[in-house]
Amino acid sequence: MDKEKIKKAGGIGIKLIFITLIIIALLIGLSFIKNQLWEREHTYDCAKEEIALSAGGLLSFEGPYLAIPYTKTTEEFVYRDNHQFKEESTSEGWELVSADNINIEADIDTEERYLGIYSTPIFTGSASIYASFDKAKIEDQKNIVYHPEESIIFIKIPNTSLLAAPDYKINGKEYKTELVCINNNWGIGSKYNYDSEKTTITTKLGLRGANKFQYYISSKETKLSVKSDWKSPGFTNFSYLPDKRNLDDKGFTAQWSIPFGSNEINSKIGFSLIDPVNLYQKLHRAIKYGFLFIIVPFLLLFLFEIFAKITLHPVHYLLCGAACVLFFLLLLAASEHISFDLSYLTAALIAALTVSLYISSVTKRFALGCIISGMFTVLYTYLFFSLKSEDYALLLGAFFAFGILALIMFITRKVDWYNLKKKDNKEDKAGKVTLNERQSSSSSLITPEV
Repeated sequence: MDKEKIKKAGGIGIKLIFITLIIIALLIGLSFIKNQLWEREHTYDCAKEEIALSAGGLLSFEGPYLAIPYTKTTEEFVYRDNHQFKEESTSEGWELVSADNINIEADIDTEERYLGIYSTPIFTGSASIYASFDKAKIEDQKNIVYHPEESIIFIKIPNTSLLAAPDYKINGKEYKTELVCINNNWGIGSKYNYDSEKTTITTKLGLRGANKFQYYISSKETKLSVKSDWKSPGFTNFSYLPDKRNLDDKGFTAQWSIPFGSNEINSKIGFSLIDPVNLYQKLHRAIKYGFLFIIVPFLLLFLFEIFAKITLHPVHYLLCGAACVLFFLLLLAASEHISFDLSYLTAALIAALTVSLYISSVTKRFALGCIISGMFTVLYTYLFFSLKSEDYALLLGAFFAFGILALIMFITRKVDWYNLKKKDNKEDKAGKVTLNERQSSSSSLITPEV
C-alpha cells in the first residue's frame, strides 16, 4: 500500500526535485552577487583610505613636553696587551618632563570628500592648548650633565596633521616653532631656556585628519573638551569615556577629565567618525535574507499549482527566481549612486512587477498576479524594516520565518499529498464526462424526429 501511494505522488516528487535543483542554482547565483558586493566594498575601503591619507590620516597628538638635553659620561675598563685601561665615552640624550596640567579645547568641523563615486568624511579645526610645568630643579648627577639653556618645549604630532606652523606663548612670550625629533619622536617644538621656574605654555593648533581624533594622556591632570558638527561620534576603543557628552542634530560636545593621569602606557581619549549610514553593511545584511526571496515565491507558485489548478514548468520557476536574485544586484548597483531607500524602492518595484506580470501572462489569470504582488509587498516591507531596526533584525527574522511556515502548514493542512495526482485525474475525468453529456444532450436536441 505504501508503494502504491508513493507511486501516485511520483509526479509531485519529481517536480519538487526540479524545484530544489533550481533553488540550489539560484543560491549559487546569489553567492556570485555576494562576491561582487565584497569587491565593491573593498574598492570603497581603498578609496576611503586614499582620501583619509591625503587629508592627514588619523589625527594623534601628545604633550606638550619639556625636553632637556643632557650629556652622559660612561666609564669602561678594557684589556689591551694584557693591560687594563679605563676609557670614557660620552652620549647625548633628552630628559622628557611631563606637564603637570593640560587643558585642551578643540573645535572640529567635518565635510565629505569624494573620490569617484565614493566619499568619506574628513575634519578640520583647531585645538587651543594650555599646559603648565611646576617648578622643578634639574640637578646634575655624577655622570650626567644637563643643559637646561638648550631645552625644547614640543608637542608630538605628525606634520601632515597641521594646517599651519603654530606659535608657542611661553610665560607670555612668543616663540616660533619648527619640526624637531626628540628621542625618535617627531613633533613641533621651540627652543626655550629653562630656568627651573614654573613654566606655562599656550598655543593654538590648526588641525586636520580623518577617521579618528585622539590624544595620548601625558600629564598628571588632563582635561579635554571637544565640540564638533558630526552627528554620530564613537567613544569606544579609547581608554576613557567622556565624563559628559551631548548629541543633537547640530553635532556633539564631549568633555574628559582625568585628575590623576594614567597608570597605563599609551592611554588615549578622543572620538571616531562613525558613518551612520553604512551602505555596504546594509547590503550584506540584505543578502543574508536572500534565500527567503527565493523559497517563499517558489512555495507560493507551488501552492498555486495545487489550489488554483494550474501547471507551471520548471522554467517558470527558474525565471521567477532569477528575477528575485537580480533584485539584490540592482539594489547594489543603484545604491552606490542614489540613496539607499530610493534604490530599495526602485529595485523592489521592478522585481515585484516583473514576476507578477509574468505569472499573470503565463496563467492568464490576473488575480494570481495580484496575489504575487501582495506577497512581494509583504516580503520587501519586512526586509526593509529589518534593515532599519538593526538591534531587532534577528528577532524579526525568526518570527517572520516561523510565521511563513505556520501559514503554509495552515493552508495545506487538508491536502492529501499521496492522492493529489489521483484527485486531479478524477476531476479531469469528471470534466470530460460532463462535457460528453453536454455534447450528447445538445445533439439530441437538434436531431429531428422521424
